[in-house]
Amino acid sequence: MRVYVINLDRHPERLAHMRDQLCDIGFERVAAIDGAKILETTSGLTRFELACLESHKNAWRLFLKHADEVACFLEDDVHLQPDFGVLISTDNWIPSDAHSLKLDTYLQEVKLGERRRLFGGRQLARLFSRHESSAAYILSRRGAQRYLELTNRPALPADYSLFPRSPSRLGLRIYQLTPAIAVQDHLLQRDDSGAAFPTAMDSDGSLRRTATLIGRLRREASRLIGQAAEIPGTLYLRATERVETTTVGFGKDAAS
Repeated sequence: MRVYVINLDRHPERLAHMRDQLCDIGFERVAAIDGAKILETTSGLTRFELACLESHKNAWRLFLKHADEVACFLEDDVHLQPDFGVLISTDNWIPSDAHSLKLDTYLQEVKLGERRRLFGGRQLARLFSRHESSAAYILSRRGAQRYLELTNRPALPADYSLFPRSPSRLGLRIYQLTPAIAVQDHLLQRDDSGAAFPTAMDSDGSLRRTATLIGRLRREASRLIGQAAEIPGTLYLRATERVETTTVGFGKDAAS
């Protein structure tokens, strides 16, 4: 499976981090768009959020230039489990109806459907809710095409676009790997040997953080309103899809 790593030119240390993890796995670097170098936006996104989304979209377009049926996309601050290479060595485990498969976890509560067992003790389940982070995922060809359609007029950050609150309403079939095989650096418990990458979108200091906070508060308010509206749908999913609310762990044998 072809692997794309999204990396800013000004972060060679992150690229080295990814090379260390993918030492036996070939990958293609996708030069990320630097939010510090683009103009402010009027789309409701900060320029850093827009740059991140457009960087992912550039990777999707590269994927679609090839004949591959699926591809893997990684951000450069992700930590991978040792069996990552085994996972992407074949694609016969990927459901034929999948638009995307989320490989990482944000350690938050999500809604998962009935699970099926994969190799190495991992499982795969339909994802029926928001799940933050766009650090590690797989797209099918039709998934990449659909996401490009949905983000033609961008209004949400990359992870909100990839793993939305109600995938079914957008015609998306999304799957979650559990336990997750990847996690972003800032979610790991820090120890003496761990890397610690500041977020690449923090170049404007407090101004950037304030803009991000306002955006998050706005989206959180929208999320709470949406949750109330979705109560009937949630009850239906629990009855028909055996949906459970759970937290996806990280690791090989993580509880999830």
